Amino acid sequence: MLRVGVESWGLSGDLRYTGVGQYTVALLRELPRLAPDLELIAYGAPAEPRPEWLPAAVGWRPAGRQFNRRLAAIDTRLRQLDGIVRSDRVDVFHVPGVHVRPSFPPVPRLSCPVVVTVHDALPLTHYGGNLPLRLRVFYRWNLARALSADRVITVSDDSRDQISQSTGTDPGRIAVIPNGLYFPPNPDPALLGPLGVTTPYLLYAGSYEPRKNLGAALEAFRLIREAGHPHRLVAVVERDSGHAPALLAQLDRLGLAGHVTLLHSLPEPDLRALYTQAELLIFPSLAEGFGFPPLQAAACGVAVVASDLPVLRQTMGEAATFAKTGDARSLASAVLDLLDDPERRRALAGRGPERARAFGLEAFAARHLEVYRAVASPVPGVLLAPS
Repeated sequence: MLRVGVESWGLSGDLRYTGVGQYTVALLRELPRLAPDLELIAYGAPAEPRPEWLPAAVGWRPAGRQFNRRLAAIDTRLRQLDGIVRSDRVDVFHVPGVHVRPSFPPVPRLSCPVVVTVHDALPLTHYGGNLPLRLRVFYRWNLARALSADRVITVSDDSRDQISQSTGTDPGRIAVIPNGLYFPPNPDPALLGPLGVTTPYLLYAGSYEPRKNLGAALEAFRLIREAGHPHRLVAVVERDSGHAPALLAQLDRLGLAGHVTLLHSLPEPDLRALYTQAELLIFPSLAEGFGFPPLQAAACGVAVVASDLPVLRQTMGEAATFAKTGDARSLASAVLDLLDDPERRRALAGRGPERARAFGLEAFAARHLEVYRAVASPVPGVLLAPS
């Protein structure tokens, strides 16, 4: 029996709604079904309660003792985790993301093989010197640890290329495993009522983070309202963010406060209903490693207008229409074209489910299982195929 540990810090709370969180949740749900002989242990924060969504077959281990809340992640993962993992007889440990902030777990060095997923290199390629110095230093240190792991995974060809080019890493060391998509079936429109959402509405899914470009979505929405369309904008964002005040001020300045609904931390049935009932999804991101929300919208048969990023073209293919990146007028024009042409919008939406099926959970989990088995029983001179 293969015993695999998975870093699962914070997945009882709001971190499950992040991209790394969705990735980890998908793995922990699908692997027990795919490989019943696999023993999985999810390692949470000290004293973190077991997530209610975690399959019964997956063990839950709140890892380590917390002596200082601000240093808990570093202390438990660098000083305590190796002993815990050895005690649990773990064969392979998977770190599903490389964090920028030291309040989240760094990549550990362990007695067993370590697999790390580096979703992107955006703190280097997009933010660069705009990050505070302490975060730049921590991220470069953490990324170097990740890239020296026994196996490195990323989620798209575009991410692999950017990681390779920005760090000098041999791209042959980076396995590409696209994200797998999970959404509960049979959406219930009645769930929108308690959320305060009424149709028709346009959907934005992302965060307050400037890279996600909610500001452009608000500017585009103002132009859409001025063109006479009655839609509201529903924005799925995080609960708390230092970037929120500037965007809330923009909302008031544009006179849109009464026409925009902000939501966060939605259970999956609510999120599925929210996607399914939307007229279309607006995704104006400035940089991505993969692009989950457009694919989620596609799975729900909803038309997508996205920034014209190479990675989004890779992910979405013909199941989205693309607007000039960072250009609110181009974004508004693309949305208006679809709102004014229902037949074209329906045709675009109709391509979505087939596109989403290309990112099935079974293939996603199977590729990870292949990686785990390869590092647990390595064949000398043989590396896992990079994609």
